[in-house]
Amino acid sequence: MKKLYRKIFSTLFLTVLVSILEIALIISFLLLIRFVGGLIFDEWEVNTEDNLGLILGLSRFVFGFVEFVFFMVVVNKRENPEYKIPWITLIFITPYLAFVIYLFFANHGLRKYEKVIQAGTENILRDEFSITDFEREEFKSDVPLRYRGIFKYLRHMTKMESTTSNRVTYYKNGELFFPALVEELKKAKEFIFMEFFIIGEGKWWTEIEEILLHKASEGVEVRLLYDALGSFTLLPNNYARKLRKKGIKCYKFHKFKPMLKGTYNNRDHRKIVVIDHKAAFTGGMNLADEYANTIQRFGYWKDTMVKIEGKGIANLIAIFLQNYDITCKSLSDYKKYLSGEYEEYDDEGYIYAFGDGPGGYSKNEPIGEENYIEIINNADRTLWISTPYFIPTYRLMEALKNSAKKGIDVKLFVPGVPDKKLVYWIAKSDFNQLIEAGIKLYIYTPGFNHEKQIVADSKLAFCGTINFDFRSLTHHFECGVTMYNVPCIKDMVEDFEEMEKASLRVQSGKKLNFIQSAIVAVIKVFRTLL
Repeated sequence: MKKLYRKIFSTLFLTVLVSILEIALIISFLLLIRFVGGLIFDEWEVNTEDNLGLILGLSRFVFGFVEFVFFMVVVNKRENPEYKIPWITLIFITPYLAFVIYLFFANHGLRKYEKVIQAGTENILRDEFSITDFEREEFKSDVPLRYRGIFKYLRHMTKMESTTSNRVTYYKNGELFFPALVEELKKAKEFIFMEFFIIGEGKWWTEIEEILLHKASEGVEVRLLYDALGSFTLLPNNYARKLRKKGIKCYKFHKFKPMLKGTYNNRDHRKIVVIDHKAAFTGGMNLADEYANTIQRFGYWKDTMVKIEGKGIANLIAIFLQNYDITCKSLSDYKKYLSGEYEEYDDEGYIYAFGDGPGGYSKNEPIGEENYIEIINNADRTLWISTPYFIPTYRLMEALKNSAKKGIDVKLFVPGVPDKKLVYWIAKSDFNQLIEAGIKLYIYTPGFNHEKQIVADSKLAFCGTINFDFRSLTHHFECGVTMYNVPCIKDMVEDFEEMEKASLRVQSGKKLNFIQSAIVAVIKVFRTLL
């Protein structure tokens, strides 16, 4: 009942109602003008001296011209051609509705003020992260040539840097992660930064909230971001304001407002915790009890996180501050938070934590997608991949299939108990082409594998928030860490091997029934919006 009450009286519910009304009014207005213009145009054909009839009659031509311009805007937009298919389809079916939906759900990228803040932070990062990877001689000698390009690309796109002498700890499930997070939070002395897509009331959040309130009362600076959509039924509407009154700088990311906007689709899907300059976490887990299997949803919830200790923390500090500043429309003192004493460890290897966001976030290039493709293309022997949602771009799909065709042992894990049936049907419709290409496809039978990670040759890996779907690769704010020759990659491989033992290998493509196939055939046209 509490969740139902929150849905009914939430700002999201109000926003949806007002938005539906706005869409109806816009479409009705357009149709009315065209209808009236058509009637007057017919009358004008009889009475050519009627100047008003001439003007209004031309509306038919004007609206046709507008439709053509809208079509040309979509076709010529600088983005992956796949993203244009649903809009072109809708333009031919129902141009007015297509125009309105385009305002809401197209890949609009950042808002104007967000671009200003983003540009400002990039200038700061150029100064704070002044040493490039390829200027270090040890980087050239330690990292094979085929892997160096990945780190150079991330440096070029995000203006941060790869670091060595970090300690990275891998958590293969929530039962291990949540107690570790609580213990690290208790050690905070200067600041705590937290950013999550979902925060849900329950056992673990109650304990974490108490620690945050206690730390804030001690003078520790606590900043907290959570996504307005991800948590809208899980937290009270005024939750952020309540925490601010108690000393925690808490804000909802992209709050819903009852007005026509094109950024409702751009959600904050990141998962970040930074504690002083001592420890930072990122990965696939949100702050809710199902992630720790304290409660059961969709069977056993399989998810992962990593903890970074060392200079690599600086990247995650910068990534958090960027979204915090976007939310607060401010510019933080980056130097204050990035400067600090970072521990140095004997652990070898390089890590690069980075953030990605909606189209236009960084030179109109999808950083997360390119990072995945580079890892896949540079694998030499093995590829382990786990993703909860498999609706890949054409480039990602071809990269995976080509790797298998080259003889690389590619193993892909998808959920046995999915949380979104329609998305799973679409994934199943692609099983045949994956298997025919030589990819070993596994269904994680114990439940829902929500982890988003990839390991190549037991040397190169990524763990983060980025799914193999268009939402993560195009619309959402995401993050993660790419690692080379880091000791914890062995733990990731061992975890994959355990998953394989608990999974069922799919030997032939899963067939959909007639109704499912018909639904998928239609929905796949709009798969870039899923």
